[in-house]
Amino acid sequence: MRARQKQLTIRAGVILWATLLVFLPSVVTACTTAVISGRATVDGRPILWKNRDTSSRRNEVAFIEGGELRAIAVVNAGSRSSAWMGVNEAGFCIENSVSRDLKIEEKTSGPGNGGFMKLALQTCRTVEEFRLLLEKTNTSGRSTVSNYGVIDAHGGAALFETGPKSFKMFDANDPDIAPDGFLVRSNFATTAQGVSPQPTLEELSEKTIVSADRFSQACTLLSSPDEAGISIEYMIRNVCRDLSDTPGVPVCGSVNDPSGKLPEIINADSMISRTTTVSAAVFHGVKAGEDPLMTTMWAFLGDPKFSIAVPCWTSMSDIASPLVGESEAPIGAIANTMRGWSFVDGGNGVDSTVLTGIWSDVWKVEDQILSATAKARSKWESKGGNPRDMNAVHMESARRSYHAMLTELRQLKNAALTIKTPAPPKFEPVTKTILVP
Repeated sequence: MRARQKQLTIRAGVILWATLLVFLPSVVTACTTAVISGRATVDGRPILWKNRDTSSRRNEVAFIEGGELRAIAVVNAGSRSSAWMGVNEAGFCIENSVSRDLKIEEKTSGPGNGGFMKLALQTCRTVEEFRLLLEKTNTSGRSTVSNYGVIDAHGGAALFETGPKSFKMFDANDPDIAPDGFLVRSNFATTAQGVSPQPTLEELSEKTIVSADRFSQACTLLSSPDEAGISIEYMIRNVCRDLSDTPGVPVCGSVNDPSGKLPEIINADSMISRTTTVSAAVFHGVKAGEDPLMTTMWAFLGDPKFSIAVPCWTSMSDIASPLVGESEAPIGAIANTMRGWSFVDGGNGVDSTVLTGIWSDVWKVEDQILSATAKARSKWESKGGNPRDMNAVHMESARRSYHAMLTELRQLKNAALTIKTPAPPKFEPVTKTILVP
């Protein structure tokens, strides 16, 4: 930490001034996602993943209530009109990536991408019920241009390329559709582009497709684990935080190539963990016959490079304060502040000076949370889910995460005291359920 403080201190104040002013570029929504069948995972349970890229950088975790089913989701701070990734009490999980090539010329009405996900969380118990909802709204109306990924508590795992009046379903459990047991999507639809359901890099190279690089890299990452299969730990550490260039070569010193040192500047605007990534979630499903309440949403608030994953369940009585905030959740605000200090090149690059220190400090805590949660889930798998225990694990995980993030922020702030810079962005005060020494 002392060496990192010295590096920060000697950086020119004018550069930090500029990077803080350019806190986040204005970008269209663009995400990277995957649906993973239980046949491709280490424990036989399906996994769902999304890195969210948007200009709405202030996110929080919220309950979605008022429908048939209670749900918990990542939302824009202070808003409950849309859900951007979430799970309900039946174990049904959903996420999306925008695919504007599904748009039609005529004007349409009805819920958009986020509003439709909220509706699905409130009403759908299974992948099949989601398919039926799409059939119904083909006629009644929606204004969706989206690739939806869904899993359920019965082993269902599917992807739906969804326009305003039509959709195409791809079953991740079908070896003919998903030979490796997973389906990746970024910001194009295979139906719109006329390519196979899981296109190869050679197919994509024949076309000019936005986000093909992120699609290809996500496929490479999901094909990389050992023969045991894809794990939650791998998704959280290696996929959500991947830093690889356009040919798919990991940046030296990053999580997928820990050898050597990070370059001083990382041009991350087209990587999976991008300069526009504002949150992420990895959903750990259950096997058929298991308690759907065990379905876990691992939520990152803020760019995963600068943040930490916290487990959440729909059965919780309350959401821990570090994950909520009308203007911004505290953990997300801390991550956004540290990211703001690191932006260069007009917001397209990341100064890596602080990254290795954050990783070495924060990931130790995340490893402990992952281990404790795995132990708890193992107990619930044999004895059934316990809402009180789930609430306790969530609260303790959030407490430890917030403490680790706040400690890191204070250390970085102290390192920058000698540099003339604007004050870091303020975040919501924590008012409950936080026991920080």
